[in-house]
Amino acid sequence: MELLTFIIPAYNDGSTIEIVVKKAVNVGARLCIPFDILVIDDASTDETPKILSRLAKRIKELRVVIHTKNAGYGRTIKELYQKAGSHWLFSIPGDYQIEPWELTKLWSHRNNADIIIGWRQVRRENPARLGQSRIYNTLLRILFGLAIHDANSVRLMKTSVMKSVDLTTSSAFVDAELTIKANRAGFRVIEIPIAHRARAGSGASGGKLSTILPTIQDMIVFLLHT
Repeated sequence: MELLTFIIPAYNDGSTIEIVVKKAVNVGARLCIPFDILVIDDASTDETPKILSRLAKRIKELRVVIHTKNAGYGRTIKELYQKAGSHWLFSIPGDYQIEPWELTKLWSHRNNADIIIGWRQVRRENPARLGQSRIYNTLLRILFGLAIHDANSVRLMKTSVMKSVDLTTSSAFVDAELTIKANRAGFRVIEIPIAHRARAGSGASGGKLSTILPTIQDMIVFLLHT
């Protein structure tokens, strides 16, 4: 029997986390498979922890972990990957950039791949973020031969991949590290187009330097040691 875990990193997603969780419940029920939902709140300073605590009392499939100190996206998603216990995991952000229903587009390809990445072909983001993403994914292709357009997007993945892949980085590079190592280990990695929503409250600037610089550092270290 196939089992699925929705994994959701959350940080200051008070305006969106409830709808993401509830829609994930609906999708799991519509697919008619046993599922659970694991959310890690990375020390949010808004109402996100309170909302999640309330939802956990009402939704039996929901498990919540609350960080008392902000660990950053890389460490949080890495923790989610490692805590998922089902046969399959589906990663989705807590900020509602991706509709949970997009899972159905990936789910139908699960017999043909071990990792199925959602390719946001039309991204609803500002030019700065779009430019950063293009540069990043181009570097991944040039430096590591990773023929993926959207390495940091949502993914449906067999949790068995984690038994063969040792993740050593803790920045936002961790998604790319996972995909590179899985690809080199012979796991089947494919991309399927999905829809993308505009980030709620997004500004005109690109990603934060506190995210970009550790990612670049981890990329360089990984390159030198592989």
